Amino acid sequence: MPYGMPTRDQHGMAAEFSRYGGVRFGPPDLRALEEEGYTAVDMHVHTTHSDGLMHVKDALARGRRIGAAFAVTDHNTVTGAVEAVRTAEEGQVIVPGIEVSAAEGPHVLVYFYSIDDLVGYHREVVAPALQASPYLATTLPTEAILTGLEGRDAISVAAHPFGYLFLCRGVCKAIAAGELAPGVLCRLDGLEGICGGMTRSQNERAIAFADAHDLVLTGGTDAHLLSELGRVVTAARADSVEEFLDAVRRGDALVWGQEKNALEKTLQATAVLPRFAPYLGSSIGIHYRQNAPRALRFLRRGRRRTG
Repeated sequence: MPYGMPTRDQHGMAAEFSRYGGVRFGPPDLRALEEEGYTAVDMHVHTTHSDGLMHVKDALARGRRIGAAFAVTDHNTVTGAVEAVRTAEEGQVIVPGIEVSAAEGPHVLVYFYSIDDLVGYHREVVAPALQASPYLATTLPTEAILTGLEGRDAISVAAHPFGYLFLCRGVCKAIAAGELAPGVLCRLDGLEGICGGMTRSQNERAIAFADAHDLVLTGGTDAHLLSELGRVVTAARADSVEEFLDAVRRGDALVWGQEKNALEKTLQATAVLPRFAPYLGSSIGIHYRQNAPRALRFLRRGRRRTG
């Protein structure tokens, strides 16, 4: 089980994460984590290579300044991750990652042990499935995203499992809506336990769900703005990407962070919206194909109840 927490004598700070079995809500103390030998990684970060507004060089500089490593998880692209890995200073941990948008709606975060493996996965699996609006859904069903990982050394995590709003952007929400078969959970390694873009109740549901289904937890800010980076981290005693991902896979990582408030979410959404303007027509088409059938089913159920 990934939630058997060590004693204070074994891991010091880990004992402070007992309420949620390895998760702590609130602003993370990055320096305290570093002093106790943890590498703290914000595992959900978007750059200007997709719909984020932070440049890779600025993210690297902020990470060094505040003591946070991070994973570049741009939507359906890996050029930001490649830039970050290849330009990071020696000893700076950058986890190669991607957030793949499934045809049904859910987003899957995938983390690789090497940048070359990430590039290969993107070239062979994701790139052929891109649509005209590159940051929204690919033509890949969730099952195909995971099937493409077979034989590759990677960790798959359901991003914001119960989000967003009326959209089925999370695996758990898509299952509940009947958009996704429950069996997909058996193919995932973990769930995002704290996503900075979710509400506290949504994150608590994700933590409870992971506990019930023996899935590991990760945490990330879902940062699109530079100031957000490092506000949610996954921390493990590790000195390299390999050691860090091994610890995550074993369930030996801590998750510590705080969600954005309503004003911060509004500011982020407003700032990011222009990134989608060049793809307005195709974006509307993708949203229609994903959500119109769900809306029609909802209306039919309502008519049957009132008929």
